[in-house]
Amino acid sequence: MPKGSFPEVEIVEMTERHLDAVLKIEHRSFVAPWSRRLFQETMSFPLSLSLVIRKKVDKKVLGYANFYVIAGEVQILNVAVAPEERGQGYGRLLLSRSIDILRSRGAKLFFLEVREGNAHAIELYHKLGFRKVGRRRKYYTETNEDALVMRMKTDKWTGSTT
Repeated sequence: MPKGSFPEVEIVEMTERHLDAVLKIEHRSFVAPWSRRLFQETMSFPLSLSLVIRKKVDKKVLGYANFYVIAGEVQILNVAVAPEERGQGYGRLLLSRSIDILRSRGAKLFFLEVREGNAHAIELYHKLGFRKVGRRRKYYTETNEDALVMRMKTDKWTGSTT
């Protein structure tokens, strides 16, 4: 789990007031970014959880994650950290705390798709306990890349350390 302490940040539920910052990160992070409307629809869906990690002092959004939670299974929909904030442990902190929150609500299995070429994300997911369970050929139509399907069972989760 994340090393060190992160007293300068907090993880809160995503709201409309976060969307301008979230969309800036989204557009800098993905070839086919989500629209404002898609974020709004996801936040309003009763079986979803959307979180942001932000600085406590100035409320600057550093990253975000969106999840669907259905019958004890979690689909990780979207995760990103601002490019200038990457490599500092914020993504790992956000995901580990999110997993803790979702486990406390009864989640047993976590799934995600990740671009086959996204080595940094794949490494992070492995460190969190995810394992490859499949492949979706040409899943990312804008680049013709395959997606790796990864799964984590909560019995493999050791919990966050912060």
